[in-house]
Amino acid sequence: MEIAMRTPIRSRTLPKLPTLRTLALACAGAGLLACTSLRPEISPSAAPTDAPTAAADAYLAGRNHHLARRYDEARAAYQAALRADPQHVDARNGLATLHAEQRDFAAAVRIWRELTASLNMASGPGKAYLFGNLGHAYFLSGDYDQALVALEKACLLDPLNHRSWQLLGETLGKLGQEGRAAQMLRQAEALRRHDLRADLAAVGGRTPVAAIRRAADRQAEAPREEREWLQAELHPDEGGLLELRRGKDTPAPAPEPLAPDTPAPLEHAGVARLEIRNGNGVTGMARALARQLGQQEVSGLKVTRLSNHKGFAVRRTRIDYEAAFRAQAERLAERIDEVQLREVSDCAPANLRLVLGRDLPRRGLVLRPLDDAAPAAPAVGTASSAAARDTPALPAGAGKAG
Repeated sequence: MEIAMRTPIRSRTLPKLPTLRTLALACAGAGLLACTSLRPEISPSAAPTDAPTAAADAYLAGRNHHLARRYDEARAAYQAALRADPQHVDARNGLATLHAEQRDFAAAVRIWRELTASLNMASGPGKAYLFGNLGHAYFLSGDYDQALVALEKACLLDPLNHRSWQLLGETLGKLGQEGRAAQMLRQAEALRRHDLRADLAAVGGRTPVAAIRRAADRQAEAPREEREWLQAELHPDEGGLLELRRGKDTPAPAPEPLAPDTPAPLEHAGVARLEIRNGNGVTGMARALARQLGQQEVSGLKVTRLSNHKGFAVRRTRIDYEAAFRAQAERLAERIDEVQLREVSDCAPANLRLVLGRDLPRRGLVLRPLDDAAPAAPAVGTASSAAARDTPALPAGAGKAG
């Protein structure tokens, strides 16, 4: 099929990286470049420099309601976010997803078309999910020609997203293009099974294909759960209703170290591996704290993993720790206001896990200076993780005057 070319994009074959023999990026990418273009980007109206945090708070509440399938509450929260900030992309995306779940594809498509109208190749992989969602809505509504156009653009912007390639292959199959469909489905399967970032690291992160490099950087920077949440996956259940699923189709990747030279095991006695888990949904908080811990002296700790808590619904900040690392947990608790301590049987792949809750200030977590640190309250010891779940944790500093 022919696609109107609004902004010329030079067609070129994507070269294979030395270690990417299982991927078909060269053929698939070249085919997309030959038949697809993206419109010139039009700068949207600048948001107020003092945009209220009310929009971010309302969106977070809507996302939590959405995860819990409280759809009316989710819709109301998304609409509240848009009243505070009419250009809030994530709230508009969430509202469109709600429409699609209720089979109101026309309303969903209208929102996603508006969100993608100004995007072009320079928009980067962080915006590819909008084209992916638009293509998915077209696919579910039976408009396979429009789905094809949107999904090709999604794959161009983020060539490492296996979901977009999978849906592109299914769309081509619906259009009777069996050869291309099989190629795209093989591409999706290769991306599901293959760690492209490891291949890029093996060659020093060098690739002449800018889209692949940007997509790999995006995967490194954005939390996996955040990426999965933004891209809608709607599946019909036995009754024909659409069900929203997030990130259940593939196993989670292996724990990711903060730096390539971080050793997997820590052989030094008394040094604990620390995982920092974002449980409140404030973007960048876990990473900012990891940087603070790297810059300041926190004896006996090594940050080896960042992660996200599903749903971001943790109310109180806590430290989970294995019994052998209680001393390190207490030293860390001395640096944080009102943190809970909880002994568990296993914190794998780490020895301690700092879970950031909603009680932390929105400006971020700042470690207390050592001379101001107060001793942590005694932790609640347990013999098993089951007991840990049944026994409430005590906040560090509980009972402290002032």
